[in-house]
Amino acid sequence: MKKYLHKTQTGFGLIETLMIILLVSIGVVALMNFQHVLAYSTNNAQQQFDATLLATNEMETLRDFQVLTTTTGYTAYADIVSGTGSSTIGNTTYSLTWTVTTTASPSYKTISVTVSWTDRENNLRSVVLVTQVAGIDPALQASIM
Repeated sequence: MKKYLHKTQTGFGLIETLMIILLVSIGVVALMNFQHVLAYSTNNAQQQFDATLLATNEMETLRDFQVLTTTTGYTAYADIVSGTGSSTIGNTTYSLTWTVTTTASPSYKTISVTVSWTDRENNLRSVVLVTQVAGIDPALQASIM
């Protein structure tokens, strides 16, 4: 009589199951790390967008003059000067600094607006926008062309 000593294995063994659990665990940890980086990047992008919007708004406020010389009740080109300010959006406080440099001939002013803030990992971030404003009476804008 012949006896067969060969057994066929069905299902998973303990080693295979532990290996699958290990691989799945490594994948989950990698996804958790990626999610942290993604959340930081999204938050940083939102803060940079907010800072750019603040800088643009301040720049447009400085550019929006109605007369050349100081006149009561009007915003004047002569009143465009350097300054500072701050604004809080959400849980982030932004520091605004604008520097105005005057050039006499031809008459124009260079405005540099810097918005700085500290991100959630204590890194100092900033956005800088620069523009030039001509010293031309706004009432004459249509006649220049």
